[in-house]
Amino acid sequence: MLPVSKASELVIGGLHQLSYMSTPEWIPASPTSTGFEAMRIAFDFDPLSLSGLTDLHVGHATARPLRDKPGWLREILRCKKWSYYEFLPSRFGHTRCLDDAIRCIAARVRQWFDNPAGPSRLALELYSKAVKSLQVALDDPVLCHHPDVLCATEVMTIFELLDSGRKMLSNPYTKGAATLIEFRGPQAYQSDFEKSLLLAQWGPIYTEAFQNNTPCFLEEPAWQATVESIMLEKSTCIPYADAYGAIWACISEIPRLFRSVRSVVCSTHETPYAVRETLLSRAYDLRSLIMDVGTKHSLMFTKVYGIETYSFVLPDEAEGTERYEIVGALATLLLKIERHIVALNPGLAVPMEKHARQLAIQILDLAKVTSELHPRANLYLAYGAMVARVVLLTASEWRRETLFRIPNRAIAKPVFERWVGLHSSQNISYNEEWRDKYGEAEIPFGQGLEVP
Repeated sequence: MLPVSKASELVIGGLHQLSYMSTPEWIPASPTSTGFEAMRIAFDFDPLSLSGLTDLHVGHATARPLRDKPGWLREILRCKKWSYYEFLPSRFGHTRCLDDAIRCIAARVRQWFDNPAGPSRLALELYSKAVKSLQVALDDPVLCHHPDVLCATEVMTIFELLDSGRKMLSNPYTKGAATLIEFRGPQAYQSDFEKSLLLAQWGPIYTEAFQNNTPCFLEEPAWQATVESIMLEKSTCIPYADAYGAIWACISEIPRLFRSVRSVVCSTHETPYAVRETLLSRAYDLRSLIMDVGTKHSLMFTKVYGIETYSFVLPDEAEGTERYEIVGALATLLLKIERHIVALNPGLAVPMEKHARQLAIQILDLAKVTSELHPRANLYLAYGAMVARVVLLTASEWRRETLFRIPNRAIAKPVFERWVGLHSSQNISYNEEWRDKYGEAEIPFGQGLEVP
């Protein structure tokens, strides 16, 4: 059996039966030309406007804000960025599964403007057709290698984002795309189209690894070299390319570090002191490296007061949404690293745990700012905001661990596992009272965080 059959299983798992139908039913106009242009006319929608969503990690954290504020989609569609979407007109008409995926998404987005409550009968029919043709392509030993098949899988993630009628723990198409990317191998990304497909997924792939505490094939040196090379080549097309490249150099081992920490905490045997100290040292080093990226690129400034702390520099209006997105990425990485540092030795990590709570409040403040000004940036911050809410929700028990845990002992396994498990919850909302209860003080942007 081909390894890619795993991708087929994941993708077909996304074919769900929906009982709700939108009314009134929207029917596309008759095409008056051919090819991609005919499709745009038929659905009265240009799929190229979806370029701003191509590298978004689609999961319950991102689907929820768009479900609550469906009007955001019009604003998001005005945000353009370099992506594989610019290649769609020339790819249209050559591979059935890609054509079906594009039509499916066009129908769903166009109907969203009239009634976002749930996919229409037409959208569901096109979705079913797209999934079936994608399954055929994935099961073909030759066609499954074609970049159009990978592109169709990535395009279908948008349907899951806009499927407001159900809750999702994860996106089958994100997992399917990751399996296809790995299956094709690091040497398969030679054309600009293929490079854009890989760049669109490296962030979502890592986010899945962080969220699920699973191995990530992008950790491997060959994949690291491939992505680094593409980022360097396409630096003029990617805002903050240098900063993202520097982040890329830092994060390659983070999923492995997190798995190692979990193994230590959840082990039924006492972990040797030297092993925990090695993990702690590496975690502190990674924290410093990410902070260096932020200060070098003027995304944050640091201040030494007990432990080295930081505050983020907000963008001005002319800089658009990209700065919010990269600041959010940095903050989320730092927050997760800090919690893992605390987990290894809570008895000696009182300042770090307090700082993690304060950082969580900063992330939620940033999410609040973007919800009012930059909907696209808010979607990109959605995962980080979820991580921040989980930190605050578990603040009491983690604080107790730092105050009463015997030094040089890892955090209690139930406390750690509850924190990890809550990342899959879909019902965590932000309570403003958490600021006073867990953050000790309001932390406005532009002020250094002081940890006494």
